[in-house]
Amino acid sequence: MKKLLAKIKLLLEKYNLLRFAKFGIVGGSGVVVNMLFLWLFKGILGIYYLIASAMAITLAITNNFIWNDLWTWKGRGEIGIKAYLLRYLKFCFVSGLADYIGNISILWILTHFFGIYYLISNLVAIGIVMIFKFFLHENWTFRDQKISEN
Repeated sequence: MKKLLAKIKLLLEKYNLLRFAKFGIVGGSGVVVNMLFLWLFKGILGIYYLIASAMAITLAITNNFIWNDLWTWKGRGEIGIKAYLLRYLKFCFVSGLADYIGNISILWILTHFFGIYYLISNLVAIGIVMIFKFFLHENWTFRDQKISEN
């Protein structure tokens, strides 16, 4: 049984499936943050849904960075406040491109042209941009410094 578990762990590590699963779990927490604040800003405070979405995305990006840095890519980054802030800026850049351009565009298209309820459109948009973001974070934001030095 130990050999089987070791082989499964090796396979998961080889294809980054374990990290992708962690990324998905963290992303799930980001979805909760995003949806909660989108609902709060639009549904309760009456802010226009596209502006409310941008505000909710900002909070979700920060949530996701903290948890991805602490758990998903733990030990990948250099130590120190300067390195931490650089990772945060990279994370915001990647997530910003994907979320502000991709998420809001998909949200608008699905809601405006197809009449899909804005919260459902938002979930669809989040799912579409997830794979793109994982690839960029894995290979740039949290790039393994040991591998890149060789």
